[in-house]
Amino acid sequence: MIVAIGSLHREAVGIIRSGDYTVVEAPEDFIAHRPVLSPTPGDNGTSRMPAVVLSGPGTDRAARATAWAIEEFSPEAIVSFGFGGATRDHEHPGDIVIGARVINLSGTPFEWSIIDTPESLGPDRTLRLAARTAVEVTGLDYHHGTIVTVSAVPRTSGMKRWLGEAINATAVDTETHAVADTAARAGVPWVSVLSILDDRDFELPTIIDRVGSGPRQRGTVAYIRHLSGSPLNLASLIRLGRASKHARRASASLTTFMAAFMEAHSTLTNEDRVLETA
Repeated sequence: MIVAIGSLHREAVGIIRSGDYTVVEAPEDFIAHRPVLSPTPGDNGTSRMPAVVLSGPGTDRAARATAWAIEEFSPEAIVSFGFGGATRDHEHPGDIVIGARVINLSGTPFEWSIIDTPESLGPDRTLRLAARTAVEVTGLDYHHGTIVTVSAVPRTSGMKRWLGEAINATAVDTETHAVADTAARAGVPWVSVLSILDDRDFELPTIIDRVGSGPRQRGTVAYIRHLSGSPLNLASLIRLGRASKHARRASASLTTFMAAFMEAHSTLTNEDRVLETA
């Protein structure tokens, strides 16, 4: 079984709706879904969709959810997926980013520039090939490069621009490295994929850091409370609301990608088994 580990419910809603899933009881406020095994002859009792585990935002949550998922599902591989921010001007909402490397930048933005050698991890070759096959077969716009994980969402275009130029990052998020590191320590192959949510030059309001901690973030209530104390952010929040179509586009890309990825991975692993027995 493959386990797909993400952060927010809105990232995975299309994937969950497109498959046959049962809810799994999970610790904390994590969300977990197990695919119903296929009865189709020749499928060897496997599913064409992954198990889905959602941690909520942040590296600590992502690491704990990944460790639990490994213990619960004993996966053959892990796919880290979710939304990410663009760090280059040619990336657009809904574009897929396949991580060639994953880098962790700890601390505040003021500390990023003094980190000499960021922690870097590389994905499994077969899984990365399956990801590349998935985007080419579906025609999704995609990029291949470094995903950088930071402790807080980069809200300004300057932050995202700096990550692209100084770190050579292709996209940024707040969970990917934690998932990859936990999987690697457990000896589980992994690959990381993001769907671009916000353009490099899109400025996020400060409310983005106060929306909640779990997979089902309480956006509307948090926005109203924030406005009562910071009415000057109304324009930013209106702009964020108008950009909600980007979230739908990014989620749709992940849904399309995941189905094609599972098919490509199944084909590649079956070919490997044939070669091994030949």
